[in-house]
Amino acid sequence: MVSKEDLNFLDRENDPRKYEAKRFAKLKTLYQNPNYKNSIIKSPDKVRNFYDGNVVWVDSPEKDRASVGIIYVQTLDGRAAFPAPWEAKGGLADWYHFREALRFGVDAVGAARNMRRGNNDERPLLLSFYDPELIEYRTREIGKARHPLGVIITGSGSIDNGIDHLAFKYEGKSVIFTSKSGLKNLENLIKGNPSISVEVIGTESRNLDMKEMLRILKSKYNVERFLALGGPGFSTDLIKQNCVDNYFINIAPTLSGNTRIKSFFSDEEGLPNLADLEVVSFKMQKENKGEGGFTLYTHYIPKRD
Repeated sequence: MVSKEDLNFLDRENDPRKYEAKRFAKLKTLYQNPNYKNSIIKSPDKVRNFYDGNVVWVDSPEKDRASVGIIYVQTLDGRAAFPAPWEAKGGLADWYHFREALRFGVDAVGAARNMRRGNNDERPLLLSFYDPELIEYRTREIGKARHPLGVIITGSGSIDNGIDHLAFKYEGKSVIFTSKSGLKNLENLIKGNPSISVEVIGTESRNLDMKEMLRILKSKYNVERFLALGGPGFSTDLIKQNCVDNYFINIAPTLSGNTRIKSFFSDEEGLPNLADLEVVSFKMQKENKGEGGFTLYTHYIPKRD
């Protein structure tokens, strides 16, 4: 069963007062690449007022798979792999961008098997969004299901504390991608749960085929746009297998100083250098409403021939 604490957490996420526009500083566009002015997710007024325009999403040049965006927060010294995004001090606007503005228009949202975020408070992972205005827009105006498809990637077939999580119980349909060996661990776990599917994308737990996952998502689950929540293992696999079409990187006004926290833009083989990417946009907050007021909201895509 889902714990009482998690259900209370979900009740708080469903409180409309949490999403009042006055809580979030609006963004101002510093640069918008004119080559991608038509690559948009048509957005409701609330998002356009917050984001200073429609959300831009550049589709994959590979038409047989879902296009991918990854989003994460990093510090000024490039550290990205925090246990939870708020630990990088991004602020409320960063949270709304991460949790609401980029999720209302996608078809699926995915993460690795860790169903908790943070250190001390251990908040449950949510793959969906909860702003009632965006829910109404998604269901009525663009005709999508209430929740994006939930996607969990676990090569071993292990999921922390099984499937007694909000993402599985309260956020619509889910699909778990695993290996052949991981499938054995999942068969009993999901038995009798028709809202959860399992797909195999590799023989070994540490060698999953991300492009096969994206082809399955498109052909079998009608997923055109897939948002991956940035975690060091899952995101690195997507990057190294040339699957990422959009990098949404929020650069928070803080320094980590912790060299053990990973940077995606390192010299590690297979990871991108900023010189390999093309700028789509730079945005900042129009006014400083406190923590995170100087966060830079960047959007890159891989350079194409």
